[in-house]
Amino acid sequence: MAVTDGATGEIKQAQIFVAVLGASNYTYIEATWSQQLPDWIASHVRALNFFGGCTELWVPDNLRSGVTRASRYEPDLNPTYQDLASHYGVAVLPARVRRPKDNDLRRIL
Repeated sequence: MAVTDGATGEIKQAQIFVAVLGASNYTYIEATWSQQLPDWIASHVRALNFFGGCTELWVPDNLRSGVTRASRYEPDLNPTYQDLASHYGVAVLPARVRRPKDNDLRRIL
């Protein structure tokens, strides 16, 4: 997504982070400057603050900042992302590659 600085007219590309609660479809959306690990982790923390809590399971896309090796049964998570999940007591089950409907928890459970 293109973002224009009102003062300078400079155009920068922003990434969109989306978090959705599966049962209610309650949605958090924000623009970030990158998909790198610091932005990825910070977006999760802001989403959890917005929701006022945390679910027991996260189903992220296979973004390299979060998932280093995709696998349905034994995915390798980035250590920092794993630490974040452990801090919140969350299980992480990344969506399968080329299976976008996996992000809808109602289809998994």
